[in-house]
Amino acid sequence: MDNASLPAADARTFLPDDDPRTRAAIVDLVGELGRQQQPVGHRPALLTGPDGASPLPLPAQVHEALLQIVEVLSQVLAVTVAPQHMTMSTYEAANLLGVSRSTMLRLLGNSGLPPERVKSRSAAHRQVRLEDVLAIRENRRVERRRLLTELTTDSVDAGMYDKRADEFK
Repeated sequence: MDNASLPAADARTFLPDDDPRTRAAIVDLVGELGRQQQPVGHRPALLTGPDGASPLPLPAQVHEALLQIVEVLSQVLAVTVAPQHMTMSTYEAANLLGVSRSTMLRLLGNSGLPPERVKSRSAAHRQVRLEDVLAIRENRRVERRRLLTELTTDSVDAGMYDKRADEFK
């Protein structure tokens, strides 16, 4: 498979059900799954189809994905499942992070993860691993959360939190 983008038709969005009974069943399922999160040895989760055929073991990644989908649907939010290549251009990586290509290159340089040069017939392109881009995204999220917490703490300590917005000007 080449590294071109997959067609949008390959992505699928799951909408929450309008039926209150189905929504309640999903919320109950999330609650029950939350109670059963305790590890049980090395036994995998099992999936049984509506026909009751013998259960199939689920790989941990599939189980985790299903848990996340059910959790999101229980919040009456839609879920889109979209395939991604394991490598992507720096332009695609920038789009995934919502930054410019030059910012993406700076983030890669700061993280010590240089893009790999891939030559095609027409030109040389830089490719990055999806795993690296997702790690950068997570690191940025953690850093933003840390800075927001620090700013909030400083504001509360300075007694500024109870002021109206126009008093900060």
